[in-house]
Amino acid sequence: MTLKIIFMGTPEFAVPSLKSIANSSHKILEVYTQPAKKKNRGQKIKNSPIYECAAKLNLKIRCPISLNTQDEFDHFKSLKPDLVVVVAYGKIIPANFLNIKKTLFINLHASLLPRWRGAAPIQRSIINMDEETGVSIMKIVDKLDAGPILLTSKIKITKDSKFNEISQKMSNIGAKLVFEAINLIKKQYCKFYRPK
Repeated sequence: MTLKIIFMGTPEFAVPSLKSIANSSHKILEVYTQPAKKKNRGQKIKNSPIYECAAKLNLKIRCPISLNTQDEFDHFKSLKPDLVVVVAYGKIIPANFLNIKKTLFINLHASLLPRWRGAAPIQRSIINMDEETGVSIMKIVDKLDAGPILLTSKIKITKDSKFNEISQKMSNIGAKLVFEAINLIKKQYCKFYRPK
């Protein structure tokens, strides 16, 4: 069974996950990412890393300023995805999106949930001198980082660990975990989707 997937992500952290899905047998219907922003001293408009990656992969890209419009909801619903994969998208997914029939939303989160829900989980794990962190794949529900957890993977943190090093490692591990989660969902699709 080939799943129809919408990918939602923005920073470099999400790129390995997008590539992992793009290299699979599943179909990416569209890639959602944050709109281009002014960067650096020259204030040049710069697309997100996910935008650049999706463009190289010849995928359809959408950059809405807000998801909270009827037009945006209607467009999203019209794509009829089986699965939505969210990796550091940077926006809260509205409840009406989460309630679309037969569409499952999952999120790759950069902590071992329920520890460090919300923003900046990698920084918080370093600041608090955690001995380990990791990535979690969870079902998205209408409460921040509170859905049931499908898969996790741990990594050690030492006193010498740096943010960039940990982030890169978690990004690559997360891509593998996303692929594993998709295969799990593919096998048990009727058990996971939100029936109505």
